[in-house]
Amino acid sequence: MGPQRRSLPAVVAAAALLAAAVSCTDDEPRPTPPTFTSTSTPSRTLPPTTSQSPTPTASAPEDPAEAEEEVRDAWARFFSPETSVEDKADVAESGNEYQLMIEALVKDPETRTLRIRVDAVTFTSDLHARVDYTLFSDATKVGPDGPGASVRQDDTWKISAKTVCSLTKYGKDVPQAPIC
Repeated sequence: MGPQRRSLPAVVAAAALLAAAVSCTDDEPRPTPPTFTSTSTPSRTLPPTTSQSPTPTASAPEDPAEAEEEVRDAWARFFSPETSVEDKADVAESGNEYQLMIEALVKDPETRTLRIRVDAVTFTSDLHARVDYTLFSDATKVGPDGPGASVRQDDTWKISAKTVCSLTKYGKDVPQAPIC
């Protein structure tokens, strides 16, 4: 390799270093100069990176399997014809605040026949879950238009108030509570 060929990598490396130095501001770290091995192949050691702490993400409950069982149980109890109005209110988020609406759901000839099949439970945090379900009336699929939700309230998984409110549209005369 002639003298001109050896100096070409050095010139390219020097030009790159000069361009990088010119583009840096006082707030930015200066690049580490390239180092050369015995074969004159440029290599570069990168400075250590610093990053901010990651943004917290949604986390599942401590025991997802147990939590899923609790969610499914709450939904089964709410839609069971044998469950009292008081017990339905207990498994609904803030159910005592709209117990009269729950009672209307139980007494209405259309909504009292509603049954569900929980298809999937996906935890979006340790306090919230998306519940994909199928709603039936007299063994005929009638809904829903979207997923439902469960929330952890007072250390208990409950059907979200929004989901319970969405059931009123299946009744003949079930007024929505103010919470809806």
